[in-house]
Amino acid sequence: MEDAKLKQIVSDNDIPANSLEEIHYKVVEIAAPLARGKVLDFPAGHGRLSRWLRKMGFDVTAGDIAPENFRNPDIPVVKADLEGRFPFPDSVFDAAFCIEGPEHTENPYHTFREFARILKPGGRLIISFPNYSNLESRLRTVFYGVLEPVEYPDGSIPSKSYGHVSRQPFALLKMSLMFAGLSIDTVECEAVKWKQLLLYPLYLLIKLFTAVKGEKGQKKYFLRDANSYKVLMGGRSLIVLCTKRPQGTA
Repeated sequence: MEDAKLKQIVSDNDIPANSLEEIHYKVVEIAAPLARGKVLDFPAGHGRLSRWLRKMGFDVTAGDIAPENFRNPDIPVVKADLEGRFPFPDSVFDAAFCIEGPEHTENPYHTFREFARILKPGGRLIISFPNYSNLESRLRTVFYGVLEPVEYPDGSIPSKSYGHVSRQPFALLKMSLMFAGLSIDTVECEAVKWKQLLLYPLYLLIKLFTAVKGEKGQKKYFLRDANSYKVLMGGRSLIVLCTKRPQGTA
């Protein structure tokens, strides 16, 4: 799809986003080359991405735990929970979008298995997820011991609450996708985190360590993937394009 057409689509922004603006823009870029077909946007929030995908020519179904907040009367929306069984048959969607959703589920392994179940063989899954593996997050863990503030069951918290109950670093995110039968094709970040450029010498040190560990480091820890430039130097979120593997393939 031409850049001018994409720019026209994303200029339609009267529906508020439920995530960083830059994430939706990057998702649209990644989705543009995909074959048009039946897709699921879940969690859909207010429905900005659902509308954009429909304008791009996709046959869109939306899912959300609060469908009453969805603002697209011309797009079907279904009440669904990332923690439960998705209310869709097996192998029905050509692609699915889970934007800023996996971090809100207690069991991402289950969530990714459900996405794999409802995708056709070779179907694509596009997710976005907080970047818990960039250099700033890694240093924060050294001093705080956690990636973000703790969450309390009653909602009380001494600082802003994100509702992020699953905080997987990249290697564990990749592992949970693999367990669901999904392979990662590409990884993008929503923006450059400019202040991290001050940590560039640390990036070079980690890259040297990664090179020394070689294939053994990749096999044991996914070091090359987790220590790539887009992960280490990336912004607040990662956008990951996956493919559902045929049964019986690794």
